[in-house]
Amino acid sequence: MELPVASAEELQRLEVARTLLLKVHRALLEAERVRYEKARGRIENNSAFLQLVINDPWFDWLRPMAQMVLLIDERTSDKKSPLGRDEARALLDRARALLKADPDGDAFQRLYADALQHSPALAVIARQVSTVLRG
Repeated sequence: MELPVASAEELQRLEVARTLLLKVHRALLEAERVRYEKARGRIENNSAFLQLVINDPWFDWLRPMAQMVLLIDERTSDKKSPLGRDEARALLDRARALLKADPDGDAFQRLYADALQHSPALAVIARQVSTVLRG
């Protein structure tokens, strides 16, 4: 028995969520760059920053966000194995769980909660993505 594929509405919701997750990720990168530079000095340029994001453990906590966006990209573009309705809902649930700011949670949740406290712009974007993820 074949499982029902995700509806156009569910795919659209995932696309909007993905776009907003990218905005959150960019805002987190900007906030983390400021925090890093305060602690360790100015980063020379964007190329050096990219290398730090990829290789420096300081930025490891941001990986779950990037992985979530990549997972949405992979599953929504897979023509051989179309995204199922249940999987689409599960992706939205995972994204919602990831963005749970919790001072007592895992590394991402703790640092995300801290970033939300220090960046009003990030808080606005986070509210938008939360609304989309709730449906």
